[in-house]
Amino acid sequence: MKKFIGKVKNVIAPILPLAISLPVLALAQTGGSPAGSAPTVLAGGMTDVASELCVVFYWMFYFLIILAVIFVIIAAFKYLFAAGDPEKVKSAGHSLIYAAVAIAVGIIAKAVPGIVGSLLGSGTPTGC
Repeated sequence: MKKFIGKVKNVIAPILPLAISLPVLALAQTGGSPAGSAPTVLAGGMTDVASELCVVFYWMFYFLIILAVIFVIIAAFKYLFAAGDPEKVKSAGHSLIYAAVAIAVGIIAKAVPGIVGSLLGSGTPTGC
């Protein structure tokens, strides 16, 4: 089992930084300010801030859902290889709890823009 986990770590470790940086690299494809004009801070007022927050919460939701799926898979492997050891079964149960927390935080992250939008009187029902 330790050999298998070592092999998985050797495969995943080089790929993980790239996978984590992909959303940042994708967002880097937007164009800069036009030539000759100075960049302005909050040019559109609060709408720019709100749209940026929506993007952050959007990415957070999907990141946490993917993280929850990974925790469930890890817990399944822990249960599979526990062989009746109560400590390993307890560890697998903790992994499932972490998955549930990741799902709950992801759902909250998806709901926050709508809640804040309704409190601030946004014109859109979802806040984004």
